[in-house]
Formats: sequence, C-alpha cells, structure tokens
Amino acid sequence: MKLKKLFLILTALVAFSSTLTAVSDYEYLLGKYKTLKERLPAEKEEKRRIAEEEWLAAHPEEKTRREAEMYAQLFDAYLVTIPGKNYLMMKTEVTQKQWQTVMENNPSKFKGDDLPVEEVSWINAVEFCNALSEKQNLEKCYSNGHWAYYDKKKNKDVTEEDYNKDQKKKYSKRQVIKYYAIDCNFNANGYRLPTVDEWQYAAKGGQEFKYSGSGNLDEVGWYGGNSGGKAHPVAQKKPNGYGLYDMSGNVWEWCWDSSSNNCSLRCNCGGSWHSIAISCEVGDRYWYDADNTYDSLGFRIVRSSSKK
Repeated sequence: MKLKKLFLILTALVAFSSTLTAVSDYEYLLGKYKTLKERLPAEKEEKRRIAEEEWLAAHPEEKTRREAEMYAQLFDAYLVTIPGKNYLMMKTEVTQKQWQTVMENNPSKFKGDDLPVEEVSWINAVEFCNALSEKQNLEKCYSNGHWAYYDKKKNKDVTEEDYNKDQKKKYSKRQVIKYYAIDCNFNANGYRLPTVDEWQYAAKGGQEFKYSGSGNLDEVGWYGGNSGGKAHPVAQKKPNGYGLYDMSGNVWEWCWDSSSNNCSLRCNCGGSWHSIAISCEVGDRYWYDADNTYDSLGFRIVRSSSKK
C-alpha cells in the first residue's frame, strides 16, 4: 500500500511538470518505482537484523541457546556411535559450511557448502577441533601446541638454533628436523582427530571389504577413475556398515598419529578424488608434514564417549 501511494504521489507531481513528455514521464516514474520496490524490503530486513542483534546482545542466554542449537544441528546430528568402542565419529568429512561456521573463512579450492573442506593442514584441523569444542562449551582435547626440533642422531630434542645451524651445513643430511609438538587429552569430551586405529576400525564398518563399505570402489568412493578431476559433495555414495560416508576417496583424511621414523610427519588415510584405487583401500595410509596443505586433503572428527 505504501508503494502504491508513493507511486500516485510521484505521478501527480510529474503531471504538473511541463518539461517532460508523456513517454519520459512514464519511464521516469517506472524506474523510481522499481528502485523503491527493490530497496525497501532490503532496508526492512536490515532494520530487522539490527534489532535482533541488539535484542540478543541484551539477552546473552538466548544467544547462547541459539548458538548451541545451531552447532547441534551442524555437528552433533552427524555423529555416529562406533559399536564396541568409546568414541563417536562424524558420518561425513567436515564440509566447507561446517568449517566456515566455526573458522569464518574457506581455504578450499573446490568451492561449495556440501563439499569437503580441503587445503587445510594438520595444524589447521587441530585448531578447528579446539575452536568447535570451545563454541560448544566442551573440554578442548589439544593443548601446548608449538614447533620443536629433534636431532635424529642424538635422539633428543634440541634448540631452534641447533636446527638453523644444521640447515646451513653445506652437506647436511638434515639430522635435525622441525616438528609440531602438541598434547592430546583423549579423555576430554571435545572434538579431535581420530587415531589411525580408530579411523581404520570405523572405515571397515564391521565388514571385510577392500574399500570402506564395498568391494567395488565405484559404489562407495570418488577416486581418479570416476571423479572427473575434482572433489564431490559428501554422502553421495553408499555408506559403510556403520553409516559412514566417503571413507574411501573424495579427500584424504588427517589422523592424529605421527610417523615412527619422522615425528614431523602426520598420517592421513582413505585416498582422494585423484588417487588410484589401491590408495583408497581401508588399510592404506600416507604421511605429510603437519603444515602441508593440498586440494585433496581434508579430515573428519571424533569425540570420546564413556559408553562402549
């Protein structure tokens, strides 16, 4: 009604003008009307948003309740209890929507809310777990994260100065390596990365298939033979026996474990959209430095549970 009244007023005003032709009058009024019609709803929505933000600021308990409900829908609803074990696992790889809700950015190459987040390092994944735990008022699993230096020949930690000296040696065999040290409380109720054992047990799904959920990789996973050279939305293929998706293919998944031969390397499992089939087998694994990122590497998360 307000727009119609405004249109009539503009029409009456222009009627008194002798400088405009009938055609230009109509085009002028039509343009003004369309502009107002588009602008007013947006202004109304902006006022509503600001009013709601002000109200929530004055009622922090309601803001907390709404945030808890949102995170429950985005994460808790996707947790699957692993039979016979004391942990729950996300049924999908962490998606870009989930990542962006927590971290407020999106590092992925292949963009899409339902695509798995990638281009995230092991350190990034750990930071995500702690941030999500904090937002849900859960006890954080990870603490004391820092870069450290290890002398393989002396079999002990050394200083950063020793590391820099070793790197400068002309014929250095890199006796001193840099690695990311961090503590994990596996009894905390917050989110964390699965161990390799946890990941592989869950990937089997109580079944004895080569891949997670089937002996036919095309049924359960996106890999080099069917992906078209890109990541795909999660949960499009058949799940395994525990209801977990994409544990073979789509993106490699970071796990907690470090290499026994090189503590700077962290494990990842499952294969990816560009992997050959053998890399997507449940028992296969690979290793990258904790700060490496790739467009074929993401993760899924777990939470410890008191139930077995």
